[in-house]
Amino acid sequence: MLYLQKAAVTDGWNVYEMLQRIPDTPFLDASYQMTWEDFPNWVAHRVEMADGVGLPEGWVPSTTFWLMDDGIPVALSCLRCRLTDALRKGGGHIGYAVDGTKRGRGYGKALLGLMIQEARRMGITEELLVTVHPDNTASRKVAEANGGELRRETPDRVYYWFA
Repeated sequence: MLYLQKAAVTDGWNVYEMLQRIPDTPFLDASYQMTWEDFPNWVAHRVEMADGVGLPEGWVPSTTFWLMDDGIPVALSCLRCRLTDALRKGGGHIGYAVDGTKRGRGYGKALLGLMIQEARRMGITEELLVTVHPDNTASRKVAEANGGELRRETPDRVYYWFA
């Protein structure tokens, strides 16, 4: 069974290992190839970010979730509570990544669908934005499969909006 689990300071080795199988992604704050010793501080910072604690200037609260498949983390996502001008240009409301060994199994599609539901549950009523790199065909298909409306495309980003 697939479900979302909010990042917690009690997260352990299974989450750490999954993160090491996801290539460096900007919204992960360099979690790829971090040491096990650095992991507790990293995840604690992610938990604080959800409450708006310790955010750099111009950042918004962002909640990190793991997509769990019968208790095993297979992907992660971050939900930003609102958009800034910078997030409208790149980033959007939702960022997501799937464990490199779990790709091609429908996890991305399921994750984005669950994150859209979570955004609504958390009270985000505005249209949601997901930005994708133009050459990321898999992520584009994930956005389209979840009803994303392609409204703009630049050489650096593709912009999908969700009602």
